[in-house]
Formats: sequence, structure tokens, C-alpha cells
Amino acid sequence: MANLEERLFDGLWNEKARSKIRQNLESIIYDIFIIGAGITGSGVAREATMRGLKVAIIDMQDFSAGTSSRSTKLAHGGIRYLSHGDMDLVKEATRERNWMRVHIPHLIRPLPFLFVHLEGSTYKKRVIEGACKVYDFLSDKDSEFKNYKQYKWYSPEEVFEMEPEYIREGNLGGAVYYDNNVDDARLTLETIKEAVIRGADALSYCKVIGYLKHEGKIYGIKCMDLEHNIEFEVKAKLVVNATGIWTDELVENYPDDIPNPVIRPTKGVHLQFRREHVKNNMATILRSKSDGRFLFVLPRNEHYTIVGTTDTDYKGDLANPFCDKEDADYLIEAAKYYFPNAELDYKNILSTYAGIRPLVMQKGKSESEISRKHLIFHSKDGLMTITGGKLTTWRAMAEDLFEKIEELNIFSNIKREKHFSRQEYIIAFQKEDWEKARQKFDIELDNDGSDHLYQQYGKGALKILELIRQDPTLKEKIIDENYFIKAEIVYTLRYELTTHLIDLFCRRTEMSLWIDHRKASEAAEIVAEIMKNEYSWDKAKKNMEIQNYLDYVDKTVSFIN
Repeated sequence: MANLEERLFDGLWNEKARSKIRQNLESIIYDIFIIGAGITGSGVAREATMRGLKVAIIDMQDFSAGTSSRSTKLAHGGIRYLSHGDMDLVKEATRERNWMRVHIPHLIRPLPFLFVHLEGSTYKKRVIEGACKVYDFLSDKDSEFKNYKQYKWYSPEEVFEMEPEYIREGNLGGAVYYDNNVDDARLTLETIKEAVIRGADALSYCKVIGYLKHEGKIYGIKCMDLEHNIEFEVKAKLVVNATGIWTDELVENYPDDIPNPVIRPTKGVHLQFRREHVKNNMATILRSKSDGRFLFVLPRNEHYTIVGTTDTDYKGDLANPFCDKEDADYLIEAAKYYFPNAELDYKNILSTYAGIRPLVMQKGKSESEISRKHLIFHSKDGLMTITGGKLTTWRAMAEDLFEKIEELNIFSNIKREKHFSRQEYIIAFQKEDWEKARQKFDIELDNDGSDHLYQQYGKGALKILELIRQDPTLKEKIIDENYFIKAEIVYTLRYELTTHLIDLFCRRTEMSLWIDHRKASEAAEIVAEIMKNEYSWDKAKKNMEIQNYLDYVDKTVSFIN
């Protein structure tokens, strides 16, 4: 582990190394070539390198730019899936959630959820308590890793004390159970880094434009480095399609028992507000009064709240979904019913984001009823596809994929005991170790700033402190009202493959969510200047990067204007 930890900061996986990574892709014959670097593909890459295989992974966009940076930001079991009878899915997801909380503790953060019994609701006390009991039981029974806390029922008076702004009419008490907050894009990136540290080659903005075949069998891929407009070929013993919502674009031969198309894309939209405007204290389960769908009000640290999500069939551009007026009004109406004094006007929206879920086709079911189970299939041309699933179950999905690979006897000597990859992340950091380690630096941080660095970067936070020690100006905030500092920007540019300004705002950090969209231009100018100095951009390149990001921000809030 010590040697692997040193590789976290060897500076060999960043934008300046792009040409070297591409050269590797052209010259090495890989065991596994993974198309798609969302959480699913990243999990497969980690699993493969831990089994001693030589791995490459690419994405036509930035890492996690699709669904894996646009989720509800939860590592959770999905308590609502109990009502669909998906016991196995909930069992798997809760246990995966538990090991992540133990072994990536800085990034997977416990969060209490309030589930209230309202008079006249389908979800009465016995139903809610029964769901919470089953949820905790499936999580903990015969499991090495346990949930943070067991659920507890509270009287109406206790609910009012915990959530004074929650609707009082018909409030008959409620349960508090636990799931976890997570930065989904950061989880994906750290999972890719787990693979890179173990020898994988990973490249973003690299698109598959065709397959190399011999006698109908795939033995490689034709790629295009979109940053330099260079075509090249990669050879591999096995190609894995982990492209999520783009799955059907990569499959040329569907097995007879697999639907064509296999993916039913649905859109989920979230709004971010300051907590003072929503007026919530906890995470709360809501049910829309218009259509009965579940949605959440979710704290994001002490000062912000996400409201989401919608769940509607989607026919538009898969790469560029956005929140529209109908989405925003639906979420605002639902939240205001439960928090009647909330100030959820358009003017108080800080940011919005929309993502597309890669749901596997199931006839006769609505968007909200479709299972989040995953699907793995092997085509006649040799392409292995893994799709569906949910953010929390990424490791289990990768493990299932390798069980399929073992059945097909594609590689020898890769079998491992069940759950062997439930190991601590190399960058993982316990809170008490962070508190001790940061005392060695003569750098003053307020509690919010310290917690932010720890939670987002784990051991990487120490490298950020080193950067500040070398240049104290890097301690300066990007925007005064937020935690983000210049040293974070330098860290991501030097130790993570970060190509564009939008990558930094939307994936390497969550600045696109936390910084008020009305201050996006100010923040973009500051961050782009840092990138200009690190990457030797000229003025035209810097301005283009700023404009591309601001165009994105404008589209996320176009319904406001």
C-alpha cells in the first residue's frame, strides 16, 4: 500500500501526460479495454487491475461527465425499492454502501433521513417502520460492515423539534434512518485513480469510432483523440462496453434474449438552494402530491440543500440534458407542500443539473417502477456489455462482470474470493488522522474549510496544504462565500487528468453547484487564469474555455430568464 500511495502524487497522470498515455494505448496489447469512464467503467477498471490484468479505459467526454456526475449524490440502498419487491437489490446496495463508508470515510458521509407518516398517506407508521426494519436488517444481517445507525421512530412533537418548518397538519410522527452523502464525480475519479495507480492507462476525450475484427471477433478498437484530432488503434483481448446511456450505440450484435434497444433513458433533475431558503435541517423523503413519486430534500454540508429528483422518459441529446421550467416547477411545488414557508423562488436557485439514468428496458412499467438492477451480456462478436445498475452498486457490478468472464474462461488465474475488492481506498483518510496531520502545517484553516478539504480529497488534502506552504496565495478563496480555494485547482491540474475549465467546475470540484450562477463569470475568470498559467494557454484559449463554461451555466438556468 505504501508504494501505491506514493503513486498518488507522482505527477504522471495529468493533462501534460496525454501524449504519453496515447502512446501507451497504441503500443500495448491490453487484457481489458473499457469503453466508458463513468462509475461503472471505473469500477471495472479497478476490479481488473486488482486481479492483475493490464487495463485501459477511455471516455469520449471527461471522466464521469455523464450520469456519474449528475446523480442525487447519495451512496444509498434505495429504501423505495422495497415497495417494488427488489429485496436483493436493496441488500446488495446497502452492503456496498456500508463498506464504502468504512473504507472511503472522508467521501462517504452518514446522513439521517426523516420519513414522516402524514394522515391519509399510503405510508402509515406500520409501513414506514416495517420498511426501516427491513432496510436495516438487509444491510447488517451476516454482514462484515454495518450501517451507521439503526432507525428510530419519533413522535409528532419530536419531529417538529427536529424539523420545525416541516408541515404540521396531519403529521403523525416519523422514522429517522441513515444513508450517506457523496460527491459522485469525485468517487468516480478516485476509483479511476485506484486503477491508474495499479498500472491502468486512462484517457478522456477519446472516442471509439469502430472495432478491429478478425473473422467476426473483436480484437481491438479504432479511437480518436478528440483533443488533437488523431486517430489510432488499440488492441485488447477483451473489450468491455460500460457506456451507460450510450450502451446501444456500441452494441452491434445483441444476444437473442436481450432487448434492442436495451436502454430506456430517463431524466432526473435537481435544484440547489441555500439551506436558509429551504429551511430544512435533515434529509427528508417527500412524495409529490401531483404524481406520488418519491423525491428528496437533501442537506449538502451545513449551508446548502438539493431538491430532487424528477423521473421522466427522455428523447433529447444524451450528452446535454438540462433543467427546464416544467422540471423546476414540479420540484418546487413538491418541496413547498412539505416546507410551506420555504423561499423557493427562481431568484433563490443557485444552480441546477440534469442527468440521464441508464435504465434497462422492462415492458409495461413506468419510469419510476423500472428496477435499478444491472445487466451483463456477451455478444457473438466478443463484446462484453455491462449496463443499468445504480451508483452505489458499482463494485458489485464489476465483481459480477468478472464472474461472467470467469465462466467464459477468457483469462486464467484471475479468480478471487467473493468481495475481495472491498478494500480500503489508497487515498482514504480517517478524520482523526487528518486532524493530527494538518497540525504539522503552520496553516490556519477555519472548520468549514478544513472539513471541505478533508471530505473532498482525503490524503490529497495534505498535498493541498503542501502547495499552500509553498505558495501562501493559494489559500485564497475563489469566491468569498464558498470554501473552494486556489490550491485545490492547482492540485487537480497537477495530479489528475483535467483537460478543460468545465471539467474543473463540474467534475473535479462541485463549484458549478455551489457557486451562485450569477457569480459564474467571476469564478471562471479566476480559475481559468490558474489553468492558463499551469498549461501555458494563450489569451484566446483562456477566453474560449471561459465562454464554453458560461454557455453551459446559462443553459442550466435558461428557464429563469
